[in-house]
Amino acid sequence: MAERSQIVCTDPNHCEIVNTSLIRNILVPFDNSKHAIRAFGHALDLARKYGASIIAISVTNEDQESEWVNDTPSRQKSVRKSRNAEFRQAFKTLETLSAKFQIHFDAVLLESSTIADSIISFASMRKVDYIVMGTHGKGMVKEMMLGRVSTNIALNAHCPVVLIK
Repeated sequence: MAERSQIVCTDPNHCEIVNTSLIRNILVPFDNSKHAIRAFGHALDLARKYGASIIAISVTNEDQESEWVNDTPSRQKSVRKSRNAEFRQAFKTLETLSAKFQIHFDAVLLESSTIADSIISFASMRKVDYIVMGTHGKGMVKEMMLGRVSTNIALNAHCPVVLIK
C-alpha cells in the first residue's frame, strides 16, 4: 500500500484503495479564534498525511468601512486596518508552522460583506478538495451548536467540510 493511498467507495458494495490522494488542497477559514486554531492543527495533520497543501482564508466585512463609531469614521477604519494586520501576523505564524512540517501554505485575505458565500466561491474557484473550519457556538436557536458561517459553508460547499469544535 502506498504511503499516500486512500480508500474510495463508489457504492455500498465497492470500495478500493487508490494510490493517489483525493485531498490535495485544504482550505481553512481563519478568524484567529481558538476554534480556528484547532481547525488549523487538524488541517496540518491531514495535509501531512495526504501530502496536501493548505490555504488559510480570512474574510473581513466591507461594511465596516462605512460604519461610524462615536460619530468618527476614521476610528472604525483604524479598527478594520488593525484587524487586517492581526490576520497578516497570524498568517505568518501559520506559514512558519506549516514550513516546520514541510507543508505548502498560502494565505488569502478577502474583503466582503458575505463571508460564507465568499469562502464557498473561493473554494470552488481554487478547486479545494476539503474544508476544515472551526465553529464558535454562537447564533440563532436552530444553529445552537454551530455558527451561521460554518453552517452555511457546511451545507453549501462543493466539497467535504470538517467542523472542529
